[in-house]
Amino acid sequence: MEFGKVEYRCVVQKNGKPFFRTLHLTLIGLEDKKLLSKKGVRALRLNRIMRLTAEAMEQGCPLGYEDLSNLLMTSLATLKRDVTYLESQDTKVLIRGRRNGRKSPDAAIFCHAAKEVGA
Repeated sequence: MEFGKVEYRCVVQKNGKPFFRTLHLTLIGLEDKKLLSKKGVRALRLNRIMRLTAEAMEQGCPLGYEDLSNLLMTSLATLKRDVTYLESQDTKVLIRGRRNGRKSPDAAIFCHAAKEVGA
């Protein structure tokens, strides 16, 4: 696995039966260092939120706030503020358990156990 990538194991529930799915996510992107030096920590975190949620959706296991909190090592309150900010800028952020800013009653997917690969 290449530098900056992590393997994140998800448990997906279908018809009440769990099965595992492994996501490959880009925790550290090539542009991150430049973004951090030019725009700061918040801009870097916002970029990572968008990148991680998009990659997870492409692989069929959307991330929740707790997943992002574990991956980015930040508080749930900070993540919720960041997602609210991104959405106020007309950026769609796909987070498990949310539907138009509300908790989805039928959210059946959950993810856990972040594991960095190649460190």
